[in-house]
Amino acid sequence: MKRIAALTLIVSGIFLLTFVTGCKKPEETKAIITVKLTSDTTHVVPFAHVRLEKYDVNVEGQCDEQGQFEHIFELEAILDVHAWLDTTQTGTTTEMYGETTIRLEPGKTVNKTIFIN
Repeated sequence: MKRIAALTLIVSGIFLLTFVTGCKKPEETKAIITVKLTSDTTHVVPFAHVRLEKYDVNVEGQCDEQGQFEHIFELEAILDVHAWLDTTQTGTTTEMYGETTIRLEPGKTVNKTIFIN
């Protein structure tokens, strides 16, 4: 009787261990891009356009009011980052542009600042 109880306990432990470790959520790889002015690096650029690209990866979006753009990726990568400010709607024709690269690491949040002028 003790053997059956011990065997049941061992089988239950293995079963529980399999389910606890087998259902891991995949880790997020997040990129946070902050756009700032080259002339004054303390000023962020709200609503700037950002594009992260390399080969078949092409993610484009717009910064929030704090000058940040966030995106979650499935895999690690090294991407080119382009940022620009579109001022054609305000009536001015000031062109501001900047570029850099970012290396995404699996399961980590990578912050990168890009300066435009």
